[in-house]
Amino acid sequence: MIRQKHVPAVALVLAILLLMTALGGCGKRPAAPEASAPAASREPVAEPGSAAPVQSAEPAGPAEATEAPAAETQTGRRDGERFEDVIILEGMEETVHYEHIRNDSLGFEMDYDYENFVRHSEQDREVFVSCWDDADNPENYLEVSYSPLNAEAAAASVIGTLSNEYEVRRDDAFPLDRAGSCIRIYADEVKGGGYMPDYLQTVYVIPAGDGCRIAAEHMYIVASEGFGRRFRYMMDTFSVVAAQTNGGENRESASGSFTGVQGTEFVVPDGFVQLDERPNIGYQYTFRHPDYEIRITVNEIAPGYIPEGAYETDYNIASKNPDVTYFNHGENWFVQSGYNNNGEEIFYAKECLNDRGLKTFWITYPTARREYGDPIAAEFEKNCRF
Repeated sequence: MIRQKHVPAVALVLAILLLMTALGGCGKRPAAPEASAPAASREPVAEPGSAAPVQSAEPAGPAEATEAPAAETQTGRRDGERFEDVIILEGMEETVHYEHIRNDSLGFEMDYDYENFVRHSEQDREVFVSCWDDADNPENYLEVSYSPLNAEAAAASVIGTLSNEYEVRRDDAFPLDRAGSCIRIYADEVKGGGYMPDYLQTVYVIPAGDGCRIAAEHMYIVASEGFGRRFRYMMDTFSVVAAQTNGGENRESASGSFTGVQGTEFVVPDGFVQLDERPNIGYQYTFRHPDYEIRITVNEIAPGYIPEGAYETDYNIASKNPDVTYFNHGENWFVQSGYNNNGEEIFYAKECLNDRGLKTFWITYPTARREYGDPIAAEFEKNCRF
C-alpha cells in the first residue's frame, strides 16, 4: 500500500475551515522574515465537532502477587487469546489458528492467522506480513492504520494516490461482518493500460466517530486468490474501538512528503508530530515541533465549498493589517509575515485560489525561537505546491 500521511501510513490518511482569526499584537517590532510567493491572513481555525496491564492486589502471607488477565474485548475474546476456526479455501475446509488482538492506540480489534502471517506493530500501524515474505520488502500483507479524517475524505485521498498507477474501482457500501458498511477501494488494473498489474491493492475505509480506520491489502497477483481469501476472513473479524490519542497528538514523527486531499503537496521537516485537528469546512493538516514550539497548518477547501468572498476578504485584511511587516501578492496568491502578541510570536502565511480550491498554509513560532523557525518557514514555503 502506498502510504498516505494526512492520512497514509502513515502512510496512511486518509481529515478537515471557517477560516481566520484576527492577528493580534502591537508595538515596535523587528523585521519579520520575508517570503517568496502565495499565503493566508488567518490563524488556525477552531476545530469542529471534530493499557497498561493491571496487577492484582498483593495477598496476605508469602504468596506472590499475580497479574490479572487481559481485559475482555467487544467480541468477548481477550487480547492475545488464541483459538481455532474453519474457513473455506479453494473449495475445501481448512482449520486456521487465530489470535485475537486489540490495539487501543489505533482503535480496532480483529483476529489474525498467526501461522500464516507475522504481526509487526508500529506506533502508527499494525502490519500482518506473509510468513513466506521478506519482512523488509513484503509482497503480501495487510496494513491497518488510524486516520483523523472522515471516511469520505480519507477515501478521496487513497483514491488520489492509487490513481497515479491504477484504474480504481470504489464500492461505497461494502459490508464487513463486524465493522458494518465501509468504503472499499479496489485497484486491479494498470492505469490506461487495460491489463493486470503485478500487485493488487484493496483498501477498506471504515467510518468511526473519531475519524476512520484504513485497512489496506497488498498482494502479488499470482498469489492473490489465496491471500485475498485469508485477508477477507480476517477483515470480517475487524471492529472499531475508541482510539486513545495522546492529547490529540500523533505519537510518531510526522516528517516526510504529504499530499492533501485537494492536491496540495508539502514536506514536513524532521522532529514534527501531527495533531488531530479539523476545521468546520475543508481539510486541515496540523504539525508541531515539541521542542521549538513551531506550528505548521495547511488548509484546503474544495471548489463549491469556499465561502463567498473568502479569498478577497483575507487579502484585504492582510494588506491592511498593522501587524504585517511583509506583504506580497500575485494574480491568485498573496503572502504575509509579521508578529503576534506584542512581538512575541512570528507568523508566516501564504494563500492561493486556483481551480483545485482555496489553499492556505501558516506557520507560527516564538520570536525567541526564530533561529529555528525562520529557516524552517523558508524551506516549507519553498517545497509547498498548491
